[in-house]
Amino acid sequence: MRLNRLDINIYSHFLQIINRYMELEKCEEEEKVNTAILHVQYAITDINSQIEIFNSDAPQLSVYYQTMIKTDFLINVVETLYKIFFGLKDRGDIWKENIHEIRTFRLYRSLTLAHPLETTRYEKLGYGKENDKWCEDIQPKNHMINIFYNDLQDADYVMFIKEKGRQETAKVPISVQNDIISVAEIALKRLEYFTKELEKKLVLIVEKMKNKSIPVSEDMNIQEYIQIILSELETRYPNVIEKIEYEDGRKETYCTLIEASKMLAYVFDEKEKEEKYGQYKREIREAVYYYGQCVQNMNLEETEAEEHLSSILRPSASVLIEKSKDEQANYKYGKIETYLSMSNERSFDTAMRKLNELSYDDCKIGCVCTNAEWGLIQLWEIKEEFTPYFSIDFNITDKKIYYQYLTALYFANKNLK
Repeated sequence: MRLNRLDINIYSHFLQIINRYMELEKCEEEEKVNTAILHVQYAITDINSQIEIFNSDAPQLSVYYQTMIKTDFLINVVETLYKIFFGLKDRGDIWKENIHEIRTFRLYRSLTLAHPLETTRYEKLGYGKENDKWCEDIQPKNHMINIFYNDLQDADYVMFIKEKGRQETAKVPISVQNDIISVAEIALKRLEYFTKELEKKLVLIVEKMKNKSIPVSEDMNIQEYIQIILSELETRYPNVIEKIEYEDGRKETYCTLIEASKMLAYVFDEKEKEEKYGQYKREIREAVYYYGQCVQNMNLEETEAEEHLSSILRPSASVLIEKSKDEQANYKYGKIETYLSMSNERSFDTAMRKLNELSYDDCKIGCVCTNAEWGLIQLWEIKEEFTPYFSIDFNITDKKIYYQYLTALYFANKNLK
């Protein structure tokens, strides 16, 4: 019999809903839930791997044990999630019409994995406190069993049960599909139902937040507007804000909206440059307003407003890479973005000194240049490619040079597309 793989899509939807729910609603057992989420992913992956092995070869004892263990993990995860999020502790309330299959599975698990000589908690299935039945062994079904035992024809494995006072050992057929995989499918179906019920709770939370008006308007100062939206982000979309504490004790907060704030606050000293930069800033400002509307409407992810703002703040360099005559253009543009965007230093003078004293190839050797210096050298090497769109002044901080680079990319995209 060929087995079908477990449906990974059930996990994908579960992951999306439970992560979003725990973003908005504090969970006292969040760490435990996060571990449970990993268990689901690993269990589905591992069971599917064992299914592939089973389908390609004769039954192996390792397939039995691994599918049994991971199915047991799935059962435990489902029960734990129902307890944490819905307060359900009674297994009958969780498994409903499938409780018999779950109990039978747990009996087999106890006999073959946990308590071969002490399985005493399954009175309804014949294994009670009398403790008069024990598991001797479990084996893949072989050719001889097929010949002598007609009632084991459909088995993949055979469990040998010794009963007190009886000489003959009982033989219990185990089917991978009917006794293990079908139980894993039951667990995933209950997980799917759990996800639907949790999603109903999530919808109510989102609707409540959506109905709470954020006190902003496009008439107010843009920096004040951003600060208020940022404050709401902490509650509505905390995962788009990244907080990092470095080894030296520095703490940094990274967010697309914070980067927009910095770019909108920057003013060029030269009037001509500022006027041109103003065109770019107007588009950033419009994207920020749209972002704020989506935070208010609780549809930041659905509208992809985060991605939209990010694409404006970091215009694609592909139009200039394709046009460039430099064979290393893709590498150089990549290093500019990676290294200059993170630097708050003033690195141009030291970068040029190293480039003049050494060579480009020598500077490429590790530890010769800082990341920012190497990023500036890349920009210096291809600076002529930006001149038609926005001339770059290098006698300023790395971050301000980076803003000029982004402005040049912005106008290059406008002119070349």
